Amino acid sequence: MTKLILFLMIFILSNAAWPYDPHHELLVDVSRKGDLYTLIVSFDTSLTKCAAYHYLTDYDGAKDLPGVIKSIAYRESTNKVKVDRIADEHILFFNVRLHSLMEYTENPFDRIAFTQLSGDSKAFQGSWEIVPNQQGSTLRFRGLWEPDSLIPFFIIDHFAKNGLIDKFDAIAQLAEQRKEKLSNSCIN
Repeated sequence: MTKLILFLMIFILSNAAWPYDPHHELLVDVSRKGDLYTLIVSFDTSLTKCAAYHYLTDYDGAKDLPGVIKSIAYRESTNKVKVDRIADEHILFFNVRLHSLMEYTENPFDRIAFTQLSGDSKAFQGSWEIVPNQQGSTLRFRGLWEPDSLIPFFIIDHFAKNGLIDKFDAIAQLAEQRKEKLSNSCIN
């Protein structure tokens, strides 16, 4: 039994090479203070500011991201949207189904802020910021996350850092795949 526990700890704490496309210049920073995680991510995309905004506000389209089972948006007003989302996450040998109801506040073409109204985390809130650059835009994400889990924090720490690399790389790749469609929705 001691060998099994030691193997699991080595497996969890090892720095596995997570595949991501470096041309996005994906930067991921995860820190934890007590039970609260601060998540800071940015990546470059060839999408214009307008196209990037339309990409980030295509809440139903999130179903095309790995692990997302359901994503249904309900517009509340011109700049408020509620999104009901279910996703499957893989943590070690376990599948965890997560549900959240989020409220997004849109500031067209510049920023989208969100907060969890209910769900499987104690708290989750943050924002996306769109900054134009010479190649298109830089998308900047900042979030605060407080998990509600019986899983030990050293496992969550590993998942938060390495899982975010995979998730945001998938978000960056999907943005590029949708470039032509999104660019047609913007007149620049």
